[in-house]
Amino acid sequence: MSRKVAAGKSRWSYLNLPDRYSLRSGGIEDLDAVYRLSRESFDSSWSYESLYSALETGYDLIICERGHELAGYLLSMSILDETQIMQIAVGEQFRRRGLAEAMTQALIESSSGIAVIMLEVRVSNAAARSLYAKLGFRESGYRKNYYAPDASGLSEDAVLMELKLD
Repeated sequence: MSRKVAAGKSRWSYLNLPDRYSLRSGGIEDLDAVYRLSRESFDSSWSYESLYSALETGYDLIICERGHELAGYLLSMSILDETQIMQIAVGEQFRRRGLAEAMTQALIESSSGIAVIMLEVRVSNAAARSLYAKLGFRESGYRKNYYAPDASGLSEDAVLMELKLD
């Protein structure tokens, strides 16, 4: 199953995005901007080399941009009939505009042949959990101390969520 489309081409122009925003498939040429946003968004971000390797080995990248400025991205990995959302990030100045929802919806609608989409989210991230529930994801379990300790030395559990597509 291949959901790849040439970088720069959109399959999702019909989605209800705010004015001047668009979605497209991403690739290695987006890596510098994705890496910068990853570092800004996550306490424990992937290294540049890990992101590069992920893209080189077939992970899928959805880019959300305004003009030519990166507003957000969604990185996922598909194996057989399962897709795992690895990361979703939206730049601070672009939040609360429905961009994470649009990227997730684009992934769902591109998932021909996929039986389930899975992800992990911090227990404390009520906004993300609510968004995923709105899109039909259900909580399916927990991972104790999944996220690395923060500055205060506390680790955090992850909520496992999945969306069955069959």
